[in-house]
Amino acid sequence: VADSGRHELAQRLIAGYAAALTPEVLAALPHSVIHSDVNDTNLLFEDDEVVGILDFGDSIYSCTVFDVGVAAGYYALGQEDPLHVFEEVLRGYLRTATLSEKELEAFFHVAYGRVLLSVCFSAQTCAAEPDNEYLAHTSEPGWAVLSKLQDVSPAAALARFRA
Repeated sequence: VADSGRHELAQRLIAGYAAALTPEVLAALPHSVIHSDVNDTNLLFEDDEVVGILDFGDSIYSCTVFDVGVAAGYYALGQEDPLHVFEEVLRGYLRTATLSEKELEAFFHVAYGRVLLSVCFSAQTCAAEPDNEYLAHTSEPGWAVLSKLQDVSPAAALARFRA
């Protein structure tokens, strides 16, 4: 990440992610086969209801909470209050599924972690293709999400998720 402010933000968030989601924590979380790319382009809608999911090419056996976290990260893009979006996605998920306390504690990190991965990957790709304006432009919503979340403590996020 070339921009020093964004680089510092990414480093802080990576450190928080790594501290919270250690290999031991991840190993202890429930695992299942997950889609791992749930976003609006992979959902089929009928009126306002999701009636199907497409593109299982990224499906893997991993931490179950990653599926809802990835979806929350995607849906936060372009939104004014990403933490509220995380809450809403989580609330919808919990209408039909459950999460353990440990999964709930991991959720915030997983959700912002997906956005963080996306912007860091984009920065790497932009460095290789500096004239590709599309790549640079598509990462801006992700940086906006991370900027809005940078001062949210995991404990405060967890309290909102439990409410």
